[in-house]
Amino acid sequence: MKRNVLAVLALAATLATAISFTSAFAASHTEDNSDHAAMGGLGFRSSEAPIGVRWWFSKQVALDAGVGFTSEKLNYSDINGDPANESLTSFSVDLGVPFALKTWDKVHFLLRPGFTYTSADDIDLFIGTDGEFKEKRNTFSVTGEFELEVFLAKNASISASHGAGFASTKLDIDGQESDTIFGTFGSNFTTLGFHVYLWQ
Repeated sequence: MKRNVLAVLALAATLATAISFTSAFAASHTEDNSDHAAMGGLGFRSSEAPIGVRWWFSKQVALDAGVGFTSEKLNYSDINGDPANESLTSFSVDLGVPFALKTWDKVHFLLRPGFTYTSADDIDLFIGTDGEFKEKRNTFSVTGEFELEVFLAKNASISASHGAGFASTKLDIDGQESDTIFGTFGSNFTTLGFHVYLWQ
């Protein structure tokens, strides 16, 4: 438990330092780039929350918000051997605050602190108990990453990133302990995000 708390504090301190640095950089950054002026668009960064928006409030600061939902209908035999069906669902929300660290022609290098929360019916528990128990598994993650957003056209971009994060997952049952992980991650050309800027 102590190790988990230290990991979260270390990540929070890193993000706070990076945000402070970015804010100072943004305040002194005067380069004009109309492609990065206030605008918003549809797109996503995470396949867990694929319906999303990115809104640039200024040339330096934006907000990402995305949601995701799934519903899977399972046909199975219940504990008595009778045919049965049940729907397992999941819901995810992803939030982030991109900061522009450096801007070139049609390329933006961003720092993005982020938060993701997912609540999903645990399929392993459901199948393992022959459909007798259906409980939620709740997962949250806090991340800090560097993202490269490349504009293929004036209002359409793709992006990839790498960084570090902390995640915790817990089955919604009394007495269950949380599983945690702290480490690095990256997304490559097979998991690119995209945004289409429709509002300027």
